Amino acid sequence: MSPKALRIAVIGAGHLGRWHAQQLAGLDAVELAAVCDPDPARKSVADLYDAPFFTNHVELFDLGLDGVSIAAPTTLHYELTRDFLERGVPCLVEKPIAANSDEARKLCELAEQKGTLLQVGHIERFNPALRAVTQRLNRPQFIEAVRVAPYPFRATDVGVVLDLMIHDLEIIMSLVKAELKEVRAWASPVFSTSEDLAAAWLEFEGGACAQLKAVRTALRSERRLRVYQSDAYIEVDFLERTASVVRRDKHLQDGDLDPSKLGPEDLGGLSPLDFVQDKLVTVEKPPVDPNANPLRDELMSFADSIRTGRPPRVDGRDGLRAMEAAEAVRKAAGMV
Repeated sequence: MSPKALRIAVIGAGHLGRWHAQQLAGLDAVELAAVCDPDPARKSVADLYDAPFFTNHVELFDLGLDGVSIAAPTTLHYELTRDFLERGVPCLVEKPIAANSDEARKLCELAEQKGTLLQVGHIERFNPALRAVTQRLNRPQFIEAVRVAPYPFRATDVGVVLDLMIHDLEIIMSLVKAELKEVRAWASPVFSTSEDLAAAWLEFEGGACAQLKAVRTALRSERRLRVYQSDAYIEVDFLERTASVVRRDKHLQDGDLDPSKLGPEDLGGLSPLDFVQDKLVTVEKPPVDPNANPLRDELMSFADSIRTGRPPRVDGRDGLRAMEAAEAVRKAAGMV
């Protein structure tokens, strides 16, 4: 017997909301129950999937919804998510969870008080390249994150830290199980009234460090994460969806070869790079699911958590920690 279809509505039918509606409409055992946006012109999104359209989210309260996916502007996240959590409706809210950490904390406390699911849309956690190496990421010592993109002409109600860098901040906070000790940062506006360029240096209790760069004024996109730990160097390319794991070769582990005692004459005619790749390290390319769709998988995970009660991969507290780190970066950069 197939499960009863979950009735999930999309709040916000702009750029992201359109994709949420499309993916929800295509999921098994899920019904796109409604689309809501204050702009009547966006009724066309609902019409594509024969879903009811509303211009005020309060009109959805009596629809018997099993969940809502909130893809409205960041400044509206708190009010919209609060109103549905208060009614016991599970919420998936796009990142960042709210406009500031005070709002984010209130949402977490409300969800916990009501015993209601709160998931945050940090979609890179569902990127197949990151998922391919998740089990290999343990006790990072140094993390480097670069996220570069052209100017978006949307989502500019927040600066680049909350727009782009927060993706990597959330991942880093999930990998480093320690409190932030020190934050140094620099940021600057270019096209908007908030920061469009930002760089940060994070130090954690226990010694782990992270360096981040986020730019939304570039001519091309780049999204990479590099993790250095005692047993491996791991690189994730979110854009190309590839991953690499580089480890010391077993000959080094057995003590058969000491690189510090080798000179150019010992390389057998190989270039230093070729010698390193051939003799000193092993490079693994973990298989990455070519059919993965991060947004679809994120929404499927949301639906699964509604059905089973299992915690989401990224819950409200994860979103709150990312927001607190983002605020620390902006404060260190003099942007608040």
